[in-house]
Amino acid sequence: MRFTPLRLLLSALPLLVLAGCASTGPCGGSDKYLEAQERPLLNLPPGVLGSERIAPVVIPPAAPDPERLDPEPRCLDYPPQFFAQPQVKPASPEAVVRNWGAAWSQRRPDLVMQAYAPSFEAPGKGGSAAFLTEREQQVATGPVPSPTLLDLVVTKGGSKRKIVTFIQVFGDEQVHREMTLVREGDSWRIESERTLPAP
Repeated sequence: MRFTPLRLLLSALPLLVLAGCASTGPCGGSDKYLEAQERPLLNLPPGVLGSERIAPVVIPPAAPDPERLDPEPRCLDYPPQFFAQPQVKPASPEAVVRNWGAAWSQRRPDLVMQAYAPSFEAPGKGGSAAFLTEREQQVATGPVPSPTLLDLVVTKGGSKRKIVTFIQVFGDEQVHREMTLVREGDSWRIESERTLPAP
């Protein structure tokens, strides 16, 4: 292998760079580590145990009766107030009927059907199943009513039953309805419905 001046220069270049760094000080780094001094060990006060690096962590044995660990009331039995679930108040009978009307105006038969109670009693001789099937078809394909119900009045009927009357508007036609709502758990559902004579 012949050494040409160019090859000699290229092979010597890394040595020249390193020599330049050594002669001009640190190459962009810090030499503070050269001033480091050995420090004496930390002296712990009497009665204070060392950290887990000095002594292993001691886990206390489980109590034989964990029910008696905390005083009454046991703090971990209930979530902190920040994490507690807010108490959701049931929608009022008025809100349920207004949502029923809005769902009909949006052609949402699924939401309209959800407003009826399983114990729904239909007027007339057809029975509840026939009434609800017909209502579902009316919502899906029939005339679209106004989303606003007029003259909505809630009559007191006890804590678990309310009577709601209102007017539903279909263009130039007005239908006067009466609904009986029953409370089921945290919600109100339509238990019966009938059409009233025009006021």
